[in-house]
Amino acid sequence: MGWTNSVIWFLCLSVSECLQLPDSKSVIHGEVQSPQYPRPYLPNLLRKWDVWVPEGYQIQLSLKHLDIKASSGCHQDSLTVLYDQNVLGKFCGQENSTDHPGKEPILSQGNKLTLIFQTSDFNPELQQHIGFSATSKAIDMDECSQPDPGDGSGPLCSQICVNTPGSYRCSCHHGYKLHLDQRTCLISCGGHIFDNNEGHLASPRYPHPSPPLLSCLYIITVAPSLTVTLNFTDNFHIDSIDTEQGPSCVRHWLQVTIPDREPMKLCGGKSPGLIATNSNTVRLDYHTDVEGLSRGWSLDYKMFFCLVDKIKSMKLVTEETITDCGEPEPLLNGGLIFLSGFQNQLWSVIQYHCNEPFYTLPGGVNVTFTCEADRKWRSNQNVTPTCIPVCGKPTKLISTYQRIIGGSDAPDYTIPWQVLLNIDGGRGGGMVIGDRWIMTAATDLTHDGKPVSNETVRIYMGPTDVKTLMGSPVYAASFHIHPEFNNTNGLDFNHDIALIKLQDPITFNSSIIPICLPAEGATYVTGEMGLVSGFGIMKIYPPRLTNKLKYMHLPVVDQETCSNSVSKLKKTRDNVPRLTNNMFCAGVPEGGQDSCLGDNGGPYALRDDGRFWAAGIVSWGVDCGKQGTYGVYTRVTNYMHWINKTMQEN
Repeated sequence: MGWTNSVIWFLCLSVSECLQLPDSKSVIHGEVQSPQYPRPYLPNLLRKWDVWVPEGYQIQLSLKHLDIKASSGCHQDSLTVLYDQNVLGKFCGQENSTDHPGKEPILSQGNKLTLIFQTSDFNPELQQHIGFSATSKAIDMDECSQPDPGDGSGPLCSQICVNTPGSYRCSCHHGYKLHLDQRTCLISCGGHIFDNNEGHLASPRYPHPSPPLLSCLYIITVAPSLTVTLNFTDNFHIDSIDTEQGPSCVRHWLQVTIPDREPMKLCGGKSPGLIATNSNTVRLDYHTDVEGLSRGWSLDYKMFFCLVDKIKSMKLVTEETITDCGEPEPLLNGGLIFLSGFQNQLWSVIQYHCNEPFYTLPGGVNVTFTCEADRKWRSNQNVTPTCIPVCGKPTKLISTYQRIIGGSDAPDYTIPWQVLLNIDGGRGGGMVIGDRWIMTAATDLTHDGKPVSNETVRIYMGPTDVKTLMGSPVYAASFHIHPEFNNTNGLDFNHDIALIKLQDPITFNSSIIPICLPAEGATYVTGEMGLVSGFGIMKIYPPRLTNKLKYMHLPVVDQETCSNSVSKLKKTRDNVPRLTNNMFCAGVPEGGQDSCLGDNGGPYALRDDGRFWAAGIVSWGVDCGKQGTYGVYTRVTNYMHWINKTMQEN
């Protein structure tokens, strides 16, 4: 399903050498040598090596031996070392020549290096130069020692930076907390309760300007027979915007909340003076933004006994009303903690959190609720918290390149979006894109031009072992095949995309995590390595299905090269499908690595900013891993409008 009359395939390995770093702290060494080394190299060579180590490490490259035909500027035969398109060195000659770097190793600025060895046209019988031999090793980058880039972004960590293997982490001094950006330290000023009969409060750092991004909470609460009076000092300034109606508290404010009254937002340069609350409980919320500047505020508070003749005109909080707000609403795929107060009682403050690292709150914003005087839990954000799945971030990463045909097994938890489809006894692939949605190829869900029946499809996900995997199927509620897909003759794979809605939602864990959908403006860069995976055949002749999930890395192929390879096949074969702009190729020209039968509908994943995204769907090809041919994949970015519309309407 999805292949031509020959055989169709999956992913492959380029002429790259990949350094991996295991869990131990030992350093991995690699070696790169010119072709035929230590025998003389041949003319008209152009060979490229991409050397990679995990993010957070650098590559130290040492030339142990150099014997390349010398020429002015090394313009004939040469070894060129590049980092990110920038030339770090170009070498020729022998060990003691001026073009040799001596014993000084080359250190990359990041986690990759490219080596290019190029030779000119010469008589090989007269050529006796043997080329080069180089060693490389991964060096842990000390991010904390890096200087301030001077672009206004500031240091990596605003207070304390701790270097870790392959990365770093930030921490803060006592009295500060780490902001959501995981690098900025903010003054910790949340959840303070004051129950003395008198006292003094002030904004952080007062009388100096308040820090940005504050979210402070102060609660004053005393016995029901007392009332609270606030007396603000004259030195009062909270950033505001002047309007005809007075100061508008847009970016900064101090909100005073008294039971049974509308909250008061204070800002501007005029002190509120004395505020008699006629209540035994007052809540103060102080907020500052990254923009604007507030010089702050201070106040004294005191308690007074209620006079008998005023009791009738005051609505005091009595013992009867200080019961509680009941149990807070539970949070699906999350939980809550109490920041202050007694459980569920008046002015208790709770904070919701999601089950990390599989779920997060939208925007990473903390959502707190307070048990207020009307016995209801009310939010600081005026929103109901919802835990959304974290996409494209497996709990374990693959660090080596492999091929699918004859390749290695995928370790557990490394490709958690992989789906195995059993369609009327045949195998297909797919990928998880939401808690009730699977994306696959339209070819998997059609037969003789008609959709297959829901009852004939079983969906499996989680374990990487087929026997374990097939013990717990899930079932489809509906199929959604792209309306323009029409492949009745087996030669038209245009719009080869479909969605499956599941009967029941998935709870994500290390074994099952959705892959990200393409971001707006996502691109396919020629040569970028993508991760392909599947449960298809391991051998072509005789065909043999795998019992384990297989994976490999294949580079994106230039669209013109892809088109030329298909045109060349059409000259020698009948029944070769057409290539459209809704497709792209991946693979290497020498063949030997590919996807194959049973991989149809599976994922081609690219990684950007630490997350894997669904760039392609395994669609079709001619022969598995044959020289001069490539795998053809559905270009997912062309279908984002249809994907979003389908999921929203169903």
